[in-house]
Order: sequence, then C-alpha cells, then structure tokens
Amino acid sequence: ALLVQRVSGSYYGDYFFPTAAGVGFSYSPYSPLPDMDNSKGMLRLVMGLGTKAVDRTKKDYPRIINLDKPEVTMVKDIREKHRYSQHYLDVIDLKNISLHDIPVGDGLDVIPRYAKRVLVEHDREAERMFRDRGERREIVFVNCEGRVKNQEFIDEMKEIMDTLETAYDYPVDIEYTVNVGEDNSFNVNLLQCRPLQVSINNESIEMPEDKNVFFHIKESSMGMSRKNTIDAICYVDPHKYYEYPYAQKSSISRVINDVNAYCKENDKTAILIVPGRIGTSSPELGIPVVFADISHFSAILEESYSEVGYMPELSFGSHMFQDLVEAEIYYGALFENEKKLEFNKDMIYDHKNILKDINPNLSEEIYDMIQVIDFGDDKAEFYHDMNKDETLCIFN
Repeated sequence: ALLVQRVSGSYYGDYFFPTAAGVGFSYSPYSPLPDMDNSKGMLRLVMGLGTKAVDRTKKDYPRIINLDKPEVTMVKDIREKHRYSQHYLDVIDLKNISLHDIPVGDGLDVIPRYAKRVLVEHDREAERMFRDRGERREIVFVNCEGRVKNQEFIDEMKEIMDTLETAYDYPVDIEYTVNVGEDNSFNVNLLQCRPLQVSINNESIEMPEDKNVFFHIKESSMGMSRKNTIDAICYVDPHKYYEYPYAQKSSISRVINDVNAYCKENDKTAILIVPGRIGTSSPELGIPVVFADISHFSAILEESYSEVGYMPELSFGSHMFQDLVEAEIYYGALFENEKKLEFNKDMIYDHKNILKDINPNLSEEIYDMIQVIDFGDDKAEFYHDMNKDETLCIFN
C-alpha cells in the first residue's frame, strides 16, 4: 500500500517546514519523578519536520515533555542544555526538491521572530558576558521552551490524547505538527494516531535487601513493573568500544545479533548493557543496532561514559522506543550521577565469557570488549518498580 500524506508547514525562503512537530503518548511508561502521573502522557517535540522526533540521529536531542509536569527536565545546567538540545532540523528543500536536515541556525535565520520565540531558550549568562565586553550577541539553543511554558498548548495536547484514548478505549500514540501565529496563537495538526501497545501493569514491587547488587538505579528507566529471573547478561565495555576502529564499529551490531539469536534459540531471559545511545545511526554515539538485533533481550540499559562522550538518551518516542514498548522490553540508563545508586560491573567478569561458544570466528579484541555470561541454574534476579521508578539487579 502507498500512503500519500500532505505535509503541514509554511514556506520560509527556500525551505518548507512546520514551526514544530513530534509524537505524543496518552500514557507514559516513563517518570522522571516518583510522583509523576503517567496517565497524563508525554510529548517528544522538535523544531521543523517531525522526522527528527522519531529517528535517533547524530547529536540531536528532542524536547521530552511529561504532560503532568511539563517543565521537568533531566538536564541540570546551561552547559547541558546547550549540549542536549536540537542542533539540526529536517526541512523540505524547495530548490532541490528533497528532504534533508540543516543546522538550526539556518532555520532560525529564515523564520519570523514570533516563531523563534517559542522554539529557543536564551543563554542569559553568555549574553551578559558578551555585553560586558561591549558586544551584543544573541546566544540561544533550540529546546521548544516556549511550547513547554504555554499552558494552553499543554492543555490542548492533553485534551487531544484524552479524547482519542476514550474513543479507542486504549492508550494511543500520535504524530502532530504545531504552527504558530504572530499573536501567539497556534494550530495543532493531527497527522497520525494508532493504539499504543503497552500493558498498564503498575503494581508495586517489593525490593529485596541489598546484597550481591549488580546495579541499582532510580528515576532513569522506562517500563512496567516486573520481577524476572535473568539467565544471561551481555555487556559491552564502553572504553574498549571507543578504542575499536571507527570503520569497524558497526560490526558490533552483528555480534549483538548473534547473542540475541542465542538467547532466542535457548529461551534465555537476558539483559543487554551498551555504551551511549542504542540504535543510533552514528557509531561514535553508541551501537548502531536495529530492533531485530536486540528483540529477545528482556532489559536493555544504556551506560553513560562521559570520558569519551557516551551519553544515554532514553529516546522516548523514537521508532526504537515504540518497538521496545510493544515488545514490553525494559529500557533504562546507567547515568554518572545520583540516579545510579550502584553499579558493580566487575561482577560479570567473575563468570566465564561464553561469546566464543556463541561465535568462535570473532577477533580477540571483540572477545575482550564484549562479555556474555550465562548463569545456568544459578540465575540473577531483576526487579523494577514503575511507581517508584526504581530498578535492581542482584546475583545469587
């Protein structure tokens, strides 16, 4: 079947794009704060065409808006706000009749000031520093702050998704555009809606006492409450992945696929821990797997390693996210902050690496980088409490 869809947006010089666009979920399985109401839903919002909101792309971070507490964000200071903002936007290039991305600065140069106001946040400290030197310079970054602070917009998005969820009698996900007017008005265009395949299991899970803890994290995960036994763990060492030749980094996804196939064929419940962003198209940011490479893991965690720039994204709203939700795969992050209560990665090296048994044709460099362990009868235990947003994995 061929679907032809009208593009919502406006003409800006040689480009055509909406002010902003994104995806929305009427029920959010992710809570940055323990007291957040998941039933209010969440949005993923970008400047320009919404393709930037659903594809995990190089150096771009869409704005995640939890509709219960819209202004809550995981970034802590102005430096992080710059880094974890949107750097490119997708547009239709009218000269070349093509879809591609351009730097946000080029996009901001062609849109009217009233539209720019809803998309950017100012770095007042940097602007003040330039003024003190006798220069007037505007320092901004794109994070859709004006939309986040517009209560009318937040209320309308809640109403749209509430109405659709009532009609479907099921949580939904949507794709939408937002076009703004000079008088601070805005128009939301609903492009797509479908049922969100998520089981709403939010029971409380009793955590065991802290002994033989492999990892213990809070406020950095996505997924319903669960208690599982774990047969196997696959761990990719971030520093060794960083040192691996760039041209060969994409081959690591095939090794992950081998481990995934092993778990599927042997009916193993497994955890995958990888550096940076999983599913990215840029190997320098993480491992460029597709969902088929990781489909049989029951839990996937992205590990932060700031020394070389690996940073989890917890990419809610991306196509990878949708696949994880539908497969009921837990998705979490091992940050380098207070959200990571404990991570004893050395524990996995107390067990035999079975990667050579899974694929005997790899290099020693890869066997050294990727540790795969199978617990046999002495399984690990995995606990996740969605209400507290707390996750614990212990070895027996």
